Amino acid sequence: MKCADILNNEYPSANEEKKAELRAKLAETVRLLRRDFSDTEAAAALFTSLGEVEMQEPILSECRLLAEAILKKDPKNCEVIMGFSQIEEDGRISDFLDKYSTSCDTSRDSCLFERYLTRGDAEKFEPLRQKMLYNTLRDAVSWQLFRSLDDYGDIKESAERIITCLGIIHTFEDEMPTSEHPVSCDGEPDCWIFEKVWHGLRLSCREAMLGETEEALTVLEDVIGLVEAAERLPEGAKIKSSRFLPDLSWSKAVTEFDWGKSFHFLTEQDGCWTYPFDARDLLNALTDEKGWAWFNPIRNEPRFKACVESMKRLAEKK
Repeated sequence: MKCADILNNEYPSANEEKKAELRAKLAETVRLLRRDFSDTEAAAALFTSLGEVEMQEPILSECRLLAEAILKKDPKNCEVIMGFSQIEEDGRISDFLDKYSTSCDTSRDSCLFERYLTRGDAEKFEPLRQKMLYNTLRDAVSWQLFRSLDDYGDIKESAERIITCLGIIHTFEDEMPTSEHPVSCDGEPDCWIFEKVWHGLRLSCREAMLGETEEALTVLEDVIGLVEAAERLPEGAKIKSSRFLPDLSWSKAVTEFDWGKSFHFLTEQDGCWTYPFDARDLLNALTDEKGWAWFNPIRNEPRFKACVESMKRLAEKK
């Protein structure tokens, strides 16, 4: 059984006895991975998908041994260092970071940034500066801040935080929300499409819970329309430029991932990219009445059902 099957499918709904059994099974899987495949990319990739379940024994101990085995051969493996630092227990984290973290950013981009700046090479410096600006702002308004619907306090306050993130993007792009397009501003995809869609979904369900039905449905329709517009674009199609990122030219790419084909947008000259999109993820958000329960107040609205049907059509094409 694959680790992902255990974590994503069986574990969440299992009773305590079954969860203990699954943890033991996953721990054994990690042990075998360490024994036979610790020098492979698959072993390192495990650390990019770890979560709260791995914080429990016996999984954590096996993950620790696997991390040590990989880092013994490749002490600069950032996937393992970053991934394991998120699940290591408090009493051990300082020793782990003392051993493997760095005191400064020596990534390729950072080194080239200093090189071009020092040499006054404006032609190479400017596109790199724009790439780093985009990535920094993307982190600042990250959709991951709102991955869970739980533990975000007051619903209204949470909605305001999402609006703030969207406002930062709108201000950066000098674009203005409209009554029809409160999230996308014009219905056209740009390099912020991933953040706009997922922030928009979370804003819509919060507005639904606050009784703001019209606002919730309008936001949702804008988001679904944005995804449909991006899906219609052929592979290689260009999207509109960002005003502060003039040297970055974005085009659509379709990539085969473990879960199937998804599309995203790349910059040819700098390797800058948006997160991949899969209509099935959006369909799940609209139909998962447990994980996305905040949509419940508007699920019977015809406009909501139309959005679901739109995502079903796109998902069936996968």
